[in-house]
Amino acid sequence: MRRNLPNGGDDDAHTAYFRAVEAADRRVDAALARVRRLEDAGQYTPAEAVAERIAALEAHLNEVRRLRLELLGGD
Repeated sequence: MRRNLPNGGDDDAHTAYFRAVEAADRRVDAALARVRRLEDAGQYTPAEAVAERIAALEAHLNEVRRLRLELLGGD
């Protein structure tokens, strides 16, 4: 599955990347769960909850892009 990735198949870089992405996934899951809790508690309107979800997902995508560049190089 890790074939044909940048850096000529550097397993250490790929392992570091996948571990970092897994950690980023856990953080975005926690952020989304927090938004659900706050919305359920009436502290966010539906529109506010949507905005928070969008911000969390956009931050996650930016983090994954940054990790790819930092750990695997290239675009």
